[in-house]
Amino acid sequence: MGKIATLAIASGIMLFAGPVSSANGEEIFKICQSCHTTQPSEAPKLAPPLSGVVGRPCGSVEGYEYSKGYTDACTSSNIIWTEAEIHAYLDNPTKYLKSKGGGRSKMSFMLKGEAERQAVIEYLKKI
Repeated sequence: MGKIATLAIASGIMLFAGPVSSANGEEIFKICQSCHTTQPSEAPKLAPPLSGVVGRPCGSVEGYEYSKGYTDACTSSNIIWTEAEIHAYLDNPTKYLKSKGGGRSKMSFMLKGEAERQAVIEYLKKI
């Protein structure tokens, strides 16, 4: 991978010339793998495993200690991780949690590009 692409991925900015696909999302998701696993049988790293996240209730991974801001949002808003909810969360996790009655997120990473968020969601739907 070239320097520019590596820098773009590291900063959370990625531009695609083609259609959004799970293949694009898998490439972008490599950023997330330092904290998240994709296998349900793996123990949580710094963040919960994301296998099966689409359609899962917020805060429901056993064995993972969620932040107070996250659990407050889950409790007050009964969030189910639909595509739309994941899309909003990835744009700005803390802002999203606060809008749902919670507080600060442990996740400081933001995925600002619309196409990038959708590509990651397409990938998440497959894992």
